[in-house]
Amino acid sequence: MIEYPRTSAAIAALLAFALAGCQPAGGPVIVGSSASVPTPSQSDFAAIVLAAVEDRNGTVLDAPRAPHLAEAQTTAAYRAKRERDFSVVARAKAGFKSAGFWYVSFSTTVTVVSVEVNGLKASVDFKEATEEYLSSTANGVSSVPSGYLLPQTATFLAGAEGWQLDSIVPSVRGGGLPMSVVED
Repeated sequence: MIEYPRTSAAIAALLAFALAGCQPAGGPVIVGSSASVPTPSQSDFAAIVLAAVEDRNGTVLDAPRAPHLAEAQTTAAYRAKRERDFSVVARAKAGFKSAGFWYVSFSTTVTVVSVEVNGLKASVDFKEATEEYLSSTANGVSSVPSGYLLPQTATFLAGAEGWQLDSIVPSVRGGGLPMSVVED
């Protein structure tokens, strides 16, 4: 067998250079198999999750904000669930307001704990920390917010449109969830 040390070294260097570009941009991203759609970075996933959570939380405000999340960033199943959730949140909000209370603002941060990509599906585990400011007919706007920390999982699906948010599900089930979170 004839050996070509220069060629072998060049091929090894080229392979190392090519594989170096395959590393994730930041944070723990675990890839189970490659997909034809480029996988977003952890910070890209976090930005979409934050926009979705802020849109969801905005539904409880007395004067809801315009949505931040573009329709193209979500699947039809996600949009259909959010539409079903709006009526549940509206009933809860109306009951809350009839008792003399309503939310006037909130502040939310999202911390991504892990990202796991397996083919055309990605799971993003994150913690939402939200502070909500309440107002009442008796006392006006409170200067002390109420707050919660809620672990959740966002599922993304890859398709022709790129990666789209398909669901956000709380890791904690049962009572004690914020008004904006509607369980199936």
